[in-house]
Amino acid sequence: MAHNDMYVVMYKIIAYLYDCMKKGIAPNDEMWSCMALGIPESYWASVVSELADHRFIAGVNVIPYVDGGHMVSIGRAEVTMEGVAFAQENSMMAKAKAFLQDAKASIPFC
Repeated sequence: MAHNDMYVVMYKIIAYLYDCMKKGIAPNDEMWSCMALGIPESYWASVVSELADHRFIAGVNVIPYVDGGHMVSIGRAEVTMEGVAFAQENSMMAKAKAFLQDAKASIPFC
């Protein structure tokens, strides 16, 4: 699995939004942006579109383009109960979580 694998990106987004919810703070949109995640904007928009379409996150408006691309407008983004369950119960999300934990453990001072 790579840092830009779709499930890894999804896990990062859901985990960040869930952490903000648990802390009772509004998410900082820059913390889960394409730049923060190190991925192209078009890829980020597709991932966010998937998360919104499956009702794993709310508070975003995804506008599809004729060419298949997406524009994402963020209101107050938040993770849904379905999103939390997906992150905790899906086998690919478990692999993404393990990948991120291994990566963090292997990078000193992170």
